[in-house]
Amino acid sequence: MLTKSDFMNYIECPIYLWLSKHRPELIPADTLEKERIFAMGREVDGLARQLFPGGIEIQEYNHEGWQNTKKAIADGAEILFQPTVVADPLTCRADILTKSAKGDKWDINEVKMATRVKIEYPYDVGFQRICFENAGIKIGRTNSIHINRDYVRHGEIEPDKLLISEDITKQVNEKLSEIKEEIEKALEVLKWAKKPDLRLLESCTNPKSCDYIKYYCEGFPEIHQIASKIPTKHLLALLNRKVLSPDKIPAVLLESIGYEPEVEFAKIDGLAIRQKLNELKYPLYFLDYETYAAAIPSFDSTRPYQNIPFQYSLLIKEKPAFSIGHREFLAREFKNPVPALLSQLQGDIGRQGSIISWNASFEKGCNEEMARMEPRFADFLKSVNERIFDLMLIFKFKNHLYVNSTFQKSAALKNILPVLCPELAYDSLAIQDGGEASASWPILTSGNTPEDEKLRLAKDMLAYCKRDTEAMVGILNRVCKDINVKI
Repeated sequence: MLTKSDFMNYIECPIYLWLSKHRPELIPADTLEKERIFAMGREVDGLARQLFPGGIEIQEYNHEGWQNTKKAIADGAEILFQPTVVADPLTCRADILTKSAKGDKWDINEVKMATRVKIEYPYDVGFQRICFENAGIKIGRTNSIHINRDYVRHGEIEPDKLLISEDITKQVNEKLSEIKEEIEKALEVLKWAKKPDLRLLESCTNPKSCDYIKYYCEGFPEIHQIASKIPTKHLLALLNRKVLSPDKIPAVLLESIGYEPEVEFAKIDGLAIRQKLNELKYPLYFLDYETYAAAIPSFDSTRPYQNIPFQYSLLIKEKPAFSIGHREFLAREFKNPVPALLSQLQGDIGRQGSIISWNASFEKGCNEEMARMEPRFADFLKSVNERIFDLMLIFKFKNHLYVNSTFQKSAALKNILPVLCPELAYDSLAIQDGGEASASWPILTSGNTPEDEKLRLAKDMLAYCKRDTEAMVGILNRVCKDINVKI
C-alpha cells in the first residue's frame, strides 16, 4: 500500500520513494538532530490535542487501525487522534479528525511544526482527503495547525496562543486532480525493478542538488553503463557534481553533450583584501556561538525557533606578536543560559578591539534577541555588534576577493576550511556540525544522563565550538600569508 509518508517522499523526489522502499540502506541514517526534531514534533502534537478536549486516540496502523477508527465512529466519538483509514491501495493516518458542525462530515486538522503553511502541505492533506473519502468518510474542511512565530513564552505554554489553525480547504481542493494523478505515478514507481532504471533518473526534477539522485547513483556504480541514455541536463548535472565519473563515460559522449572538465582556478584581490583587513583593531576576538532552538519555547521571554546561545568559544589575540588566549562557556543545566553566558562574555571581551565571526548576521541576530531578553546587557551587546567583522565576506563569490574553484562558489566555513587549512578539518572530532552540537545540549543537561557521559559530551562539545574559532584564526592567517600581510 501507498502511505501518506510514501506519497510525500514521492513529492519530494520519486527516487526518495523508491529508495525508501527498495534500498533504504542507501539513505544516510537519521542524525541526532533529526531525532530531536521528531521528538519535538511529538511535543507539538501533544499540545495541539489540548485544543480538542475529549478526543480519543486510535491505536494501531493499517487495517487494524482502520477497524479501530470505524468502531470509534460507530460508538459516537466526535474527536479522533491518529485515526487510520485504508482505501486500497492507499492508507494514511490523520493527526486530528473532528466532526464538522454540519454533522455528516469530518474535518482534517494537520499539525505541523512550521510557522506558516508550506507549499507541500496541500499535497499532504489532499492525500488524506482522498484516502478518507475513498473509504466512505466525507471530509468538510481541511486545516493546518502550525506555530505562531510571534508567540513569546511567559510562564506555562498556552497552546491556544502558541498554535494557529488556518483553513487551507481551498488550496487543497485546487490540488486534488493533480494529487490523484501523482498518486498513480507514485504507485507506478513502487513497481519499478531493483536495478538501474532510466525512468527513475529522469524523474528527478532537480539533479543539480538533489541528494537522492546522488545516493541512487552511488548505490549503483553500473549506472555508467546507461549514461548514453541519460538526458543531457541530468548527465551534465551528475558529472559536474562528481556523482558520475567522466573517466567511465566514453569521450565521444562527453564531447557530444558539451561536458568540459572543471579547470581549477584561484583569484586573490590582495589590494581589496588589505583594505578590508585594515578595519581590524586589536585586540582581536574570534567569537562563535552554539545555539539551541525549539518549536516550543523552552524558557520565558523566548519565541518559537529563537536561536538561544548556550555555549561560546572566544580566541583572543591581544597584539600581533602575542600568542592566542582562549575563553569558553558551556551551560551545564537546562535553564535559560543567556544571563550566565552574557555575564561571562562581558568579562571576557574588552571594550576595544574587533570581534571576528563567520556569517556575522547570525551572531548579530542572537545578540539582538539576547538584548531583548536581558536589557541590562543591551549596551554591551550593541557594542559587540558594532565591532563585529565578518570574515566570511572575503570569500563571498560575488565580492571577488578570494575565489577558488574548489570552494564551489560557496562561502560556507566547511567549504573553505578543507582547502585553506586541511589540518583543521572537523573529521577528527566526535561532533562535526552545529546541528549535532545543538541536539547534544539537552542530553548534556538531562538528569537522566550518567555523569561520565556528561563529561565526555561536554568535552566533545567544547572541542567542536573551539574548532570553529580555530578555523577562523587559521583561515585569516592563511589569507594574510597569501597576500603577504602580517597581522
